Amino acid sequence: MTKMLIGCYSAGKGTGSGIVVLDDDDELVATIPTESPSWIAMHPRLPVLYAVAEADAGLVHAWSLARGVPTRALGSGQTGGAEPCHLTVDTTGKFLIAANYTGGSISVHRLADDGRIGSRTDLVGHDRRGAHPRQVTAHPHMIHAVDDGLLVTDLGGDAIYRYRLRPDGRLRLDDIVSVPEGSGPRHVLPVAELSYVTAELTGQVLVYDADWQLAGAVPASTAAAENYPSELVSDGRYLYVANRGPDTVSVFALNGTLPRYVTEVPVGQWPRHIALDGDMLYIANERSHEVMAMHLDPRTGIPALMRTIAVPSPACVLVP
Repeated sequence: MTKMLIGCYSAGKGTGSGIVVLDDDDELVATIPTESPSWIAMHPRLPVLYAVAEADAGLVHAWSLARGVPTRALGSGQTGGAEPCHLTVDTTGKFLIAANYTGGSISVHRLADDGRIGSRTDLVGHDRRGAHPRQVTAHPHMIHAVDDGLLVTDLGGDAIYRYRLRPDGRLRLDDIVSVPEGSGPRHVLPVAELSYVTAELTGQVLVYDADWQLAGAVPASTAAAENYPSELVSDGRYLYVANRGPDTVSVFALNGTLPRYVTEVPVGQWPRHIALDGDMLYIANERSHEVMAMHLDPRTGIPALMRTIAVPSPACVLVP
């Protein structure tokens, strides 16, 4: 069985050449050649892997897995926008949704019963923009599937879009949640009755209640370096936030409305993504070309380094 799938930047964006597959001993099993698969995700029920191609002509790809290794291509689709940076499958398993970061749009593709990528059913453009120099246009950055639809964070528009996905694969906008001006929401993580959002441009974690009212914000790091927080994960007791710039992972206790800062631990250069698997935390350090495996203390939740795996320009870690 494989242990880890890692999407790596390539084609001018990094030194990788596709999706790296590692076994239980961190040994290379295969490299699946594909252009800049900066985000990869599994189908919720099928042994099928999806990946974006973060390029000017955005694409999504699919493969069936055999013993955890992508072996058979299940089609590709044009996203209709530039540099897709995130994708997910909705909770029904019938549609693949991608965020075109530079294109400022959301695409939807129908999925066949075997997970194969079918026709595009919708392409929705965003038009909000912010005051920050990086917000001259919309930049959808993440799509999070929830039971009643989709949450889409838009870094360029200072907004969280709440969509419903109709049975015909069309998106219906339910609400736009405005975030503080210039914050640049990157990723969102619902935990129980609260939702946590990394604000990439202000270096914060924003907290929203069940009614999508802002409950408050905390700094993602206490370091003096300018911070561009990326991914956040949680086991329900603790929240972990990757900090690019300080190059740390912060630990927050979730025992109140606002997360309580516990500590932060040093990692490699530019931790673009982190993944939680039981008592293990994996960190994709994009610029130091490594994935770190860290064990979480069951009492304190604090990560401790166990080993480092050399991987070229890792952008996303997936532990099936």
